[in-house]
Amino acid sequence: MVKLRRQPIDRLAQALMVLLALVIGGMLLLGGPAASKVRNFSWKDDQIGADDTSFLLTFSRPMDQASVEENLTIEPPLPGRFSWAGRRMAYTLNLPAPYGNEFLVSLPQASDRFSGPGAKFVPFEATFQSRARAFAYIGVDGTEKGRLMLYNLSNQSKTALTPESWVVMDYKPYSQGDRILVAAIKQGQTNQQEQQLYTVTTGLGINPQESSGQIETLLDNSDYQNLKFDLSPDGQTIVVQRVGRDNPADFGPWVITQGKQPRKLETEPGGDFIIAPDSQSLLLQQGQGTAIIALNDAQNEQSGDTLDFLPQYGLVMDVANNGSAAAMISFNQDDPEKRYTQTLFWVSNQGDEKPLIDVTGSILDAQFDPTNELLFCLTSQLLDSDTYQVQPSISAINVKTGDVDTLYTLKPQPSAQMSLAPDGLALLFDEKVPSANADNSVVLDNGVAIATAKLWLLPLYQTSDERLNKRPQSIEPQAFPFAGLNPVWIP
Repeated sequence: MVKLRRQPIDRLAQALMVLLALVIGGMLLLGGPAASKVRNFSWKDDQIGADDTSFLLTFSRPMDQASVEENLTIEPPLPGRFSWAGRRMAYTLNLPAPYGNEFLVSLPQASDRFSGPGAKFVPFEATFQSRARAFAYIGVDGTEKGRLMLYNLSNQSKTALTPESWVVMDYKPYSQGDRILVAAIKQGQTNQQEQQLYTVTTGLGINPQESSGQIETLLDNSDYQNLKFDLSPDGQTIVVQRVGRDNPADFGPWVITQGKQPRKLETEPGGDFIIAPDSQSLLLQQGQGTAIIALNDAQNEQSGDTLDFLPQYGLVMDVANNGSAAAMISFNQDDPEKRYTQTLFWVSNQGDEKPLIDVTGSILDAQFDPTNELLFCLTSQLLDSDTYQVQPSISAINVKTGDVDTLYTLKPQPSAQMSLAPDGLALLFDEKVPSANADNSVVLDNGVAIATAKLWLLPLYQTSDERLNKRPQSIEPQAFPFAGLNPVWIP
């Protein structure tokens, strides 16, 4: 009988099997389950904005929920609430993360659901940051005059976004903060109706290669004059009020959808308007009321149908970010005792309405805070009926209780602009200094000449408890060391 010799590869295989058996036996006798860990963090190294309200942690094993919730920390603190679905934990913020901060999320220890005491957990740490605290404004002095400027509070830097040869008439930031929609005319032109629409980059986007000041022409004025415009919250739709150069009767809103040719919205002409938070409908002033107009039809995208009409409200100031309510103005034409006043109403999407404040001057602006429970209002009261001298003030209204708190009173002036920070922590406003000589002045849309304009920052809360309890305070505003008009926070 021939005895077969074992090949070297056979001896190697047998040795590996013996070694593997010893390792498995050791693990069974001495070892335990694999250490549980965080497999994924949805905000890892991300930059978040006010619309980012919750993050996800995904674990390798089903976890003991209490052990995770007790040990998870966020620095600086971000109050919120937990919810679970299997191995996924969601943390939803009570309020938007304050802008201009870096945050550290830590979970040093936790237990999984099925392992006994002493089970191992891999400690977890990760960072994310909120967007820069920045705002835009229209310069009024020196080389900034007429230009769109960007000021970054996070690093105290200032950047000119448009050329010196332009005069910016109005602008709207895109929701991601990376671009701004700009209406501008060329130096030497005095007619606002000569404006064209452009986009300009801010350099604040998530793309580090995109610098500020990159300009693209969006809509020229060769056949139509471009008037008021608005930008949808999703950044996909722009509505522009236009009038034909050869036919002034050709007047009405046009819709610009990304990647498609501009089209006229088939509806009756109107006045002021804003695009609703769903980005699918337009709230348009028509006559003495407000019409809700469909912007797009799912089949042919040639809509313009009137979805609803609110005859008692002449203007819409703002709509809650979840579409639950709107801040609307009544001019009180049907009430002889209030005919020369304006009333701000809170109107829900179910038709409920609540009067909030009456003014003898004008309701200049009203903006919902991120919780939709507070309305910050810029209003004016009549001081002298002969000269129509008015004095603006900023107030906060609790829409649930109706309580009105005056936060700051401006000097008497015809108008002012206000902007609420996306995180709800502060307001910007301008204060105009009138000019007796219009030769070297900035001329406003209403024809009032000003010498310059101050820009102010108004903090709203001194403590985190005041913010959580929605109790804004009257705090002394801080003046910026440069002049400008129409300040608007970058989302």
